[in-house]
Amino acid sequence: MDRNADPLIEVENVAKWFDTTQGVTDRLLGREPNPVKAVDDVSFTINEGDIMGIAGESGCGKTTLGKLLVQLHDPTHGSIKFDGQDITDMSNQEEQEFRKRVQMIFQDPFESLNPRMTVFQSVVEPLRINEMYDGYQARRERVIEVLNEVGLSPAEAYLNEFPKELSGGERQRVAIARALVVNPDFIVCDEPVSMLDVSIRAGVLNLMKELQAEYGLTYVFISHDLSLIRYMCDRTAIMYLGDVIEQGPTDDVVMDPKHPYTEALFDAVPEVDPEAERHRANVTGEVPNPRNPPSGCRFHPRCSKIIPPENWTGSQAAFRRAFQFKRQATIEEIGPEEVDADPETARELAVDQLLERELALELPEEHRGENETAHSIDVAELDLPRDAEQTLRDAANAILDEDYDGAREVLDGEFQTICEREHPDLRVAVDQITACHLYEGEERKTRVGAPSADD
Repeated sequence: MDRNADPLIEVENVAKWFDTTQGVTDRLLGREPNPVKAVDDVSFTINEGDIMGIAGESGCGKTTLGKLLVQLHDPTHGSIKFDGQDITDMSNQEEQEFRKRVQMIFQDPFESLNPRMTVFQSVVEPLRINEMYDGYQARRERVIEVLNEVGLSPAEAYLNEFPKELSGGERQRVAIARALVVNPDFIVCDEPVSMLDVSIRAGVLNLMKELQAEYGLTYVFISHDLSLIRYMCDRTAIMYLGDVIEQGPTDDVVMDPKHPYTEALFDAVPEVDPEAERHRANVTGEVPNPRNPPSGCRFHPRCSKIIPPENWTGSQAAFRRAFQFKRQATIEEIGPEEVDADPETARELAVDQLLERELALELPEEHRGENETAHSIDVAELDLPRDAEQTLRDAANAILDEDYDGAREVLDGEFQTICEREHPDLRVAVDQITACHLYEGEERKTRVGAPSADD
């Protein structure tokens, strides 16, 4: 990593939404389009010679972002600059030059190689399309050179092989050769070893490191494998539900994560030592639907560090539980069927049962209260202010009558958080930047992109 290198990729406020037009059913019912926000308002910078990691759970938008960088998708809005040129506004000649300088290695070599083309035909195709090297013989020599460089040696033995005749590792090396044959500057690697046997992954990754030095490449590595990200990448961006929520030097992101989601992501990594004490993530719930992402910080419905209002006098843990109760009431996920007592004849008991069940969270045992199970908690054990507990009881009474509007009205007045109201800007947090309201007083990143290796 060259800290004096110039920016090669500059991504500014980029979004990619799918299903943005009305379908027939939407038009008939008069509904507005409800797009999938696969990538939403993402910014970062990659310097020449960097290896940038993009990590996150499946479905968080990593692959879509990678395809945006190589212009396999056009952004819904925002700009992507490659070597100072906006790739969404290129002439035919500029686009042809861009295609030579930028390549992508896909996740599945079983799918990315045409089964009816030989190794030679697959690797020579980019040279032919881009009109590089003069004549068959020059192109053949270039293909042989690259195949030898990626470890398929002697290359002549592989030229006439079909993908079905190769192992998984050999196929991925062919895919790497196909990307390298045009001598690119920038390669997006989308889960490049996830389909390979563990025994051969290290060899492919070491090969890619060697090729980076030889060709002067800039890489983006997309992966949910955090150990791979740490081994390969200088800098890392963490994605959640289409957002980049933390960026920084990889070692800092791994060893001292700032965003609660990043902490949870690394807590989920299995321990190699069977005797090691396991620390499990203090999160709850599932990843929301990207068609309807939460307001404010997209992680706040699952976050263990959700921020209470300034006038809150109880504990943060109690506020988290009360806020989750509010969310469940808002979407009408709880009701009188949740209790055993009859709300008509034993109202107070029914209210108690509803609160005991709905203030409990499905958490790992180490994060539960002393008398808490996955489905019940002693409300008296919570550090709830008296007026907040009364608000919860008033809301529970309304829910037992299926008066959800009334429940929402009383809950909204008591349990509010900036995490729900406002989307956090990127801000400096020691050596990283993060989109989290926990760092509300820190310097905000108002310039284009994320800090690069120079910062």
